[in-house]
Amino acid sequence: MKTDWRRRFRREAAIGLEDADSADFECEVLRELIGLHARMLLRLPWVQALLALGVALLAYRSTSWSWLVGWSLLTVGAECGRALYAVRVLRMAPSADPATIHRVFIGLAAGVGATVGLSAWLFIPNMPLPDRALLVIVLFAMPAAGVSVAVSSPRILAAYSLLIMVPTAVCWAVQYPEQSLVVAGLTTLYWSFIVSVAGDGEQLLRRSVAIRRERDRTLADLQQLNAEVRAAVTRAEASSRARARVLAAASHDLRQPLHALSVYSAVLVANPDAEALPEVAGNIDRLVRNLGGLLHGLLDLSRLSADQYVPELRRISLDRLAAEVCSEFDALAEDKSLRLVRCLGQVRLFDDPVAIARIVRNLLDNAIKYTERGEVVVSTARRDEWAVLEIVDTGRGIPPGELTRVFEEFYQLDNPGRDQQHGVGLGLTIVQRLCELIGADIALASESGVGTRVTLRFRTLATGNEPRPVNADADVSGVSGKRIYVVDDEADILEAMRILLQGWGCRVETAASARVADALFSDVGRPDLLIVDLRLAEGEQGLALARRLRGRHGEFPVLVVTGETGLEALAPVRVAGFPLLQKPIVADVLYDAVSRALPSAVRQRD
Repeated sequence: MKTDWRRRFRREAAIGLEDADSADFECEVLRELIGLHARMLLRLPWVQALLALGVALLAYRSTSWSWLVGWSLLTVGAECGRALYAVRVLRMAPSADPATIHRVFIGLAAGVGATVGLSAWLFIPNMPLPDRALLVIVLFAMPAAGVSVAVSSPRILAAYSLLIMVPTAVCWAVQYPEQSLVVAGLTTLYWSFIVSVAGDGEQLLRRSVAIRRERDRTLADLQQLNAEVRAAVTRAEASSRARARVLAAASHDLRQPLHALSVYSAVLVANPDAEALPEVAGNIDRLVRNLGGLLHGLLDLSRLSADQYVPELRRISLDRLAAEVCSEFDALAEDKSLRLVRCLGQVRLFDDPVAIARIVRNLLDNAIKYTERGEVVVSTARRDEWAVLEIVDTGRGIPPGELTRVFEEFYQLDNPGRDQQHGVGLGLTIVQRLCELIGADIALASESGVGTRVTLRFRTLATGNEPRPVNADADVSGVSGKRIYVVDDEADILEAMRILLQGWGCRVETAASARVADALFSDVGRPDLLIVDLRLAEGEQGLALARRLRGRHGEFPVLVVTGETGLEALAPVRVAGFPLLQKPIVADVLYDAVSRALPSAVRQRD
């Protein structure tokens, strides 16, 4: 029954010790054990002194005082040495090796046990029987007290108790040989029992440490969750304030031109002079353009804030894109007598050209708008693993305290009256959102009265030469001969894709449904590339079809095309790791995606 109880206790003690075999857990248990043991040892010199006094009172009539004093000094000194080491251990840094400390404690316990066990050989042979029996009882009681001193370390207790009990049992057996077997058996049984009790204590300590670790993990998780909740609340409050600020600014910026339009409308109703009509018409046109710009900015900001804009990645020339945007502003710069300088080094990217063009356009518009004389310099270069675009102007600059605020919605420097000739204050906000979306870094440096430097860094460097459109004269041997399956529920799209891909020399098979695609794979085998629409007929999903076919027929490249724009619909494709193209798709973008998806394709355009 006792054995069953101990097994059951140890099984229960093991609950929650999933990491009990880890070195980290074992180290923590050992560190806890030696800490408890060291604190317990600080009290033992007094206990050992009382033991020495008790033994002296029993043995002084039959033993010389020199032996008593010598043994007492030895055993109390050994216990004091153990206590001094315990003090040192308690002062050690947490990085100290607990296994080494534990081994030292085992050795010290054996030494103290040996000094106590020595008393049996020194005093029992000369003592009368009643005193012998009493001393043996005291000596055998010491290991039982050692269970609490060892603090759940069976090895410390085993070393301490063995060197007390064995000398005492042997000494008794020498005095009474007829009791040798009984003494040996009882000693063994008693020693095994107290060591097993210490083992149960060790399991309890391990369970305690495991519970504490779990508690600490739970508390850390709760603290992290609380921090996330607080951060979410802070973001929600900031978002609410931003919305209120946007609504207030938008309301003002809408009311002003609407009021002016109502005035001009009244002027037109009143049949003005013919000479006034061109001026009225020009003003109405300007107001309508301002309103259109505001509404477009609000719609763009709404799309970016709702994560409804999905970047379309393709190979682009950053320097050529920047040059094209600069050409749009040449006339505006010339009207203000500004020099628009281009220092465009050749840089290739694999990124979203629409987003980057919008970023450059907004930044260049701001630079020219706030520069009254001097120049605006646009440069592109490759620096280490980064593609860098910089726009530097000699304008009025931005005060240090305003550098972060310029990215806020509707915030404008030096425009407290909200004059819409200076824009609506959404340009830099859209720039920041687009940079976050495509993973670009933006840095702003400025000095009042000197100018401003805006630095954009892109990680998406591409190798190879200038991309060019795929046409009838293009070299498409990189995909020629590849077997490509196209799955789409639109017959026109299937036919157009078949003609285009066959024009590139591909072997093309088409399927208008998931059922036909299953049959195609079974009859012909797996392709070099599967091009599949995300949403198919009969509620079938292209992503699910691709996964099912790969599970049945083995791995093959997949290219997903879709007309969807919502983040929820597109997120699973990105999680699956499949390339994604959004309709409408031009030929060079499709060729680039196909050549990238095919593992053995060589991009001959490069």
